[in-house]
Amino acid sequence: MKRFAGAIVLMLVLAPIAAHAQSLWLPRDRGSITLEALKPNFKTIDEDFFTGAFFLDLRTPIKEGGWIVAEVPYARVSADYFEVFFGLTHFSEASLGNLYLGIETGGGRYFGEFGVRFPTTPSGNDLIAAQTGASSDFGRFNTFYPKLFSAQGVFNLRLVSPGGISNRGRLGGALAAYTAGGDPELFGIYSWQTGYEGRAVRVGVGASGTVWLTRGAVTGGSIFTNQLEAHADFGAGRIRPGLEAKLPLGDPADVVSVVLGASLSVGLGSE
Repeated sequence: MKRFAGAIVLMLVLAPIAAHAQSLWLPRDRGSITLEALKPNFKTIDEDFFTGAFFLDLRTPIKEGGWIVAEVPYARVSADYFEVFFGLTHFSEASLGNLYLGIETGGGRYFGEFGVRFPTTPSGNDLIAAQTGASSDFGRFNTFYPKLFSAQGVFNLRLVSPGGISNRGRLGGALAAYTAGGDPELFGIYSWQTGYEGRAVRVGVGASGTVWLTRGAVTGGSIFTNQLEAHADFGAGRIRPGLEAKLPLGDPADVVSVVLGASLSVGLGSE
């Protein structure tokens, strides 16, 4: 238990706390409800299969143009650890994350994302579950940070060729403030994706990260947090199952070697 808690504290110290709002791989061609499950592979504990983070995402059009987007995050951890006096002991926790609500404006090649995360993550005895959720996607670290309110604005450029080759770049910023007080923090947000979007198959790779603009380098760490991502989903109808993987880079890789995930998206219509 102490070893696991130490790894969580290391992640908490080294990783910036604001990043993109939802998965980079939500369907862009329609409204949808998507359930995503991400399982981190910790280097310090023997966690069970259902340890990780779960995200329920909504993206639906509005009459005035644009989209409403929302996310409900949830995390759990269940693992065995060894205590000197008690032997092998089982540990289990679960936690709600910070709810997200926002809008997307614009269309075609250019669009903006604007939204807020509300401080709905508990700050009591479920902290390890919350940080397990945070380590499931370092790009969404603010999703499971207790007593944190954050707001962000991001500009997107997305290009899709007639043959289905897609590229998307994102650049923006986020402001994060603790409800318990203290100075707010400012972060830069960036990502890039490239891939293929066909009628029945969509595959892609990407890189995402944040830079902690209001802080200097943390002792033993960095103001940058980055990860590589890969995704694929399948199906020509309303239902699309998917697979994904995330590879933390730099200091977060000391805690998590890789994150594997699965998703299920149900379409609400088309653009």
